[in-house]
Amino acid sequence: MERSLRGVAVFAVCVLATAGAGCAADERCPPFAHIVGGDFGRTGNALWWTLQVEQIPTQLIFNQPDVPANFLEYRWAIDIDADRDGAVDLRAAIDHFAAMNGTPVATGDILSQTSEDLLQVMGPMASRVGTFAASIDPKTNTFRFDTTVTAAPGLVNVADAAQSAWTTVYRSGADPEDQCDETWLP
Repeated sequence: MERSLRGVAVFAVCVLATAGAGCAADERCPPFAHIVGGDFGRTGNALWWTLQVEQIPTQLIFNQPDVPANFLEYRWAIDIDADRDGAVDLRAAIDHFAAMNGTPVATGDILSQTSEDLLQVMGPMASRVGTFAASIDPKTNTFRFDTTVTAAPGLVNVADAAQSAWTTVYRSGADPEDQCDETWLP
């Protein structure tokens, strides 16, 4: 889904600092959605990214009562510009959409409640085109995304961190100001 700035509160703006990457976040963004770092690597045909947040709590609540059904509730993702044209072509996403009549689930096992999809992004539309392996290290508050160049068209062209943007989304209710979006650039 494409978002415009009109009517949507953007709570975090990440900026490229002169000495490196940085991120300025609104205090309303919870620590599990505040990006503090990220990395990328490629060895032969293997690709990996890490996304580090400020803190992963011992439990998150999925299908929160105030989040409407089918709304994106949580996302930790890497947006990839495979062809270097300035637009997102692929997205490796760990996300959860609130379930219709879903019972709230409190768990520390984020991956048991999320889907891990490698998506082809075409403007406001996205479709699943491949897979990746997701893992989480709670000691370092780090999400890891592992895949190969053959997992989706275009990945063979991904060679450096500058082709990626690290993103998070968190929604706690139905109003636009109940959503926190953050993007981190290398």
